[in-house]
Amino acid sequence: MSSNDDTDGAAPDERRSEAAKRAHQAIDAAREFVGGADLDQLRAKAADAATSLYREGRDRLANSPEIAKAKDDLRESIRKNPLAAVGIAFTAGLLIALITRG
Repeated sequence: MSSNDDTDGAAPDERRSEAAKRAHQAIDAAREFVGGADLDQLRAKAADAATSLYREGRDRLANSPEIAKAKDDLRESIRKNPLAAVGIAFTAGLLIALITRG
């Protein structure tokens, strides 16, 4: 038997009350888990770490010889076939618009 068997015959108000009790228990458990941690301090540390990772990644990409070569190759391909590049860009934009429109 599942724990829902007790509430299957219960009135909707009783089921809501049981759900509210479970939600309060989950909130209390989360508070106990976090303990006395200062959430603002944790948030600030997380933001600093994210900023640091972003800057490091940006710097690595900017100084990457593979990225520089890929940009040069792409630039050369566009110069050789500008019409195809415009067609590809238009198609990609159309697909992105259709996907995100949803």
